[in-house]
Amino acid sequence: MEIGLFIGSIGSAGTLQGQINQIIQAENDGFDSFWAAHIMDLDIMTMMSMAAQQTKRIKMGTAVTPTFLRHPIAMAQQAITVQASAQGRFTLGMGVSHKPVVENRFGLEFKQPAKHMKEYLSIVNSLSTYGEVNHRGEIHTAVSEFSSKERPALSIVIAALGDLMLKNAGELANGTVTWMTGPGTVKNHIAPKITQSAHNVGKKDPRIIVGLPLCVTDKKESGFREASKHFGRYGELPSYRAMINRENAESPAELAAIGNEREIEEKLREYASAGATEVAAQIFPEAPGDKDSILRSREALLNLVGKID
Repeated sequence: MEIGLFIGSIGSAGTLQGQINQIIQAENDGFDSFWAAHIMDLDIMTMMSMAAQQTKRIKMGTAVTPTFLRHPIAMAQQAITVQASAQGRFTLGMGVSHKPVVENRFGLEFKQPAKHMKEYLSIVNSLSTYGEVNHRGEIHTAVSEFSSKERPALSIVIAALGDLMLKNAGELANGTVTWMTGPGTVKNHIAPKITQSAHNVGKKDPRIIVGLPLCVTDKKESGFREASKHFGRYGELPSYRAMINRENAESPAELAAIGNEREIEEKLREYASAGATEVAAQIFPEAPGDKDSILRSREALLNLVGKID
């Protein structure tokens, strides 16, 4: 199982060059990958395209880019450009986001999310594979032909948690990237459903990337309090709440990996056994501003790179 870093609600350097430096440092340290949420911040794909010019090995991906904000032609254009810059090291992670976000923040109508994603994926796949598309669907229209002959293979994963999205991910994408999803849910819900959907259309086993809040600490109570502070709001979003309920947990903080080095290793091995192919760890401190805590978590993860099957 590959191990990478993930910046999202916490962990970002906060500036363009700072985030590029984070990717460079992650490569120098030896992490397998670096993931970033594409939300109300810098344009992450542009940032990763720049970072690709200063790195050689590390994989990069968006987790995730909201689809409602971008026409699928524009999404394909940008993703293909980043992949060309990264020479195959980029993964386009996409998601429909959430109804309250799309309607209250974007001012758009959130309707038929699974249908929206199915058509969206078909368009992006066609453009990234063939350089052309002629799609007139129920939700999306896309008629275009790219003049560039440079079309590096594009790996696509989607934020798939529900049954219909997992079907889309298995059939039309290369996998899924999860959030607020425990090992039991990965084993009994995510992995079997996405894998079966992929096999039904003759595809190989999909990627299952687990976004995981993580804190290595001997003070579990402190870590839990910080997790509640940073991640508690995710319990108010229906798709995440459904995953929390599947894990028989009450709060998002219960799905964070919190404990000493041995306990964190056990948790990551549990995810690997459940079917996760990659973990993207969003490190948070056991107390506000505790840099030593962050360094401890980072070191513990590095010691596990390449060692978890």
